[in-house]
Amino acid sequence: MAKVILHVGAHKTGTTYLQNLFHLNRARLAEAGIHYPDIGPNTAHHALAGAWMNLPDIPDRFYGAAGPDGLWQKIIDQYATAPGTLLLSAENFSRCYPEEIDMVDLARRLEPFESVQVIYVMRRQTEMVQSLWLQLAKSDRMLSVYSYVRDAIERRRAVGVRIDHGTFYTVLRRGFAAEQITLLDYSQLRRTAGGIGQAFLDLMDSGLDIGDLIEPPAEDSNISPDPLAFWVASQIAGKKRPLPDLQSLVNDALGRTGRRTTLLARHEYHKLDTRYRQANALLVDKVQSVQPGFSFEDPAPPDDLLYRGEIPEETWVDILSRLKDGRFQGPGAPQIAERIRSGLRRLWTAG
Repeated sequence: MAKVILHVGAHKTGTTYLQNLFHLNRARLAEAGIHYPDIGPNTAHHALAGAWMNLPDIPDRFYGAAGPDGLWQKIIDQYATAPGTLLLSAENFSRCYPEEIDMVDLARRLEPFESVQVIYVMRRQTEMVQSLWLQLAKSDRMLSVYSYVRDAIERRRAVGVRIDHGTFYTVLRRGFAAEQITLLDYSQLRRTAGGIGQAFLDLMDSGLDIGDLIEPPAEDSNISPDPLAFWVASQIAGKKRPLPDLQSLVNDALGRTGRRTTLLARHEYHKLDTRYRQANALLVDKVQSVQPGFSFEDPAPPDDLLYRGEIPEETWVDILSRLKDGRFQGPGAPQIAERIRSGLRRLWTAG
């Protein structure tokens, strides 16, 4: 029987890149004994979560008469007794609202496989919260950052995604033994030779080098712009998704400060950092017996971190001067620039 590896997220940990990479290189992976099925309608396996939750982007007709259960049965019939390793990847498996996966039922569906490994990649909560807001904003769901962050802090989730890794680990344990779960640190994965792609190839014992694979186009990998720059640009553009020229203008102005940025206000960052630093450490301690050597980097914020609401006056002046000098060249630039200048003055006065 085959082995199955179930990659369940978390969101904003390079999942889209990995899914595009594996989908694009299915034939090469198969030669190495790794099977990454194309089940549609995208490069991931989100449709499998339809057995437990409503997926607005996937219509019922996609599944056919047998529904999501039929899709699961097709996967099991094709791969459970075949040689090699089946890799399934979908962040939907780690969602928690408005519905969540029944881990007991999920584990039962995977029983025909010889072994099961669940992979969950952790990321610092201060980064996850701002990255998830940005993902929504880029999709024209421009949520108020103030209420969004407050809700994330109070509910321990951000728009249906858990940010408490310890809680999700407990949910996984409802269906899977501790020995079946592997936790990884996103920051460490990114720094490994070959990046997160090579780290997963090694984890699967594929014997492949990342150089053996075709890299997906950068525009398909959901790479995020600077969240603070995007927020500033969106606010001065009328709380709408800003044009690329405006994003670039603001990003350049913030970059001139020479400081790392965060979408969070100072007090929001402190609340998230204080709440989860200890919780993350406790989770690491919990898994040490089955995953010796696992660590999760959770450093203190740099002293010069640039928070929302603390942008220097000279940076605002820089942005205004760039607008005045005509360096914003998007469609309808003169009219948009005047509206942006008015919005920027209000934002500057308020902040």
